[in-house]
Amino acid sequence: MRTIVISDIHGSFYTMKKLLDEVKFNRKSDKLICLGDMCDRGKNTKLVWEFFYNLQQEFPHHVVLLGNHEDMFNLAIKEAIYGEGLSARQNHYFRNSGLTTLQSFYPEATEETRGIYFRKFAQEYKPLRKWIKSLPTRYESPEYYFIHAGVDFTKNFWNQTHRDMIWIREPFLSSTAKYHKKVFHGHSPIKQEPFYEEKNNRINIDGGCVYGGKLNIVVIDENGLTIKQSPIVEEDIYKK
Repeated sequence: MRTIVISDIHGSFYTMKKLLDEVKFNRKSDKLICLGDMCDRGKNTKLVWEFFYNLQQEFPHHVVLLGNHEDMFNLAIKEAIYGEGLSARQNHYFRNSGLTTLQSFYPEATEETRGIYFRKFAQEYKPLRKWIKSLPTRYESPEYYFIHAGVDFTKNFWNQTHRDMIWIREPFLSSTAKYHKKVFHGHSPIKQEPFYEEKNNRINIDGGCVYGGKLNIVVIDENGLTIKQSPIVEEDIYKK
């Protein structure tokens, strides 16, 4: 079984599809691992979320992890439903391009009407919302650890804080400490060639696709690691 890893898609469905087609992704025989941040910034979050949701419904061996953008979405929609007029979490999410996600489901949504459309989403997409809420934060294979943002190397991989797993940058990025397995992660975009970063202790595959960089897809098989890349395609670009 090949393992295929992708991260920080940010609504770039057609860019992702292009790469999956290039590596001849097989839903049955490959294991696809997504490291989170499927939503926001790009145009097609709805298609990305539905792709991974439907994939796991049919083939549960695929792995989808929580990113900080999914976490912000979960907090914002919870506040819209139960917050009695509060908007701090919604404001935070919208400062991080949350409107692009809401508009991928409801093109007419605006920042002013966001509460209406968050509640509408919660009602009309209950299975999808439940799936997003239940996404795990990490995964371990025989060869690697997988997580969205990173870890605190002073702690065991399975003893991390929620915030570190989905938000950490430093001291993780500059640390030379390591586990007995490398850590695959995204979250901190590499915006210049080669649009990924491999260290002795970690591999960062966030290529900053939505910032003019590349979307990376990594194939792990008996020959080692192979990385395919693509800039964001026109169909995924959000135009205000």
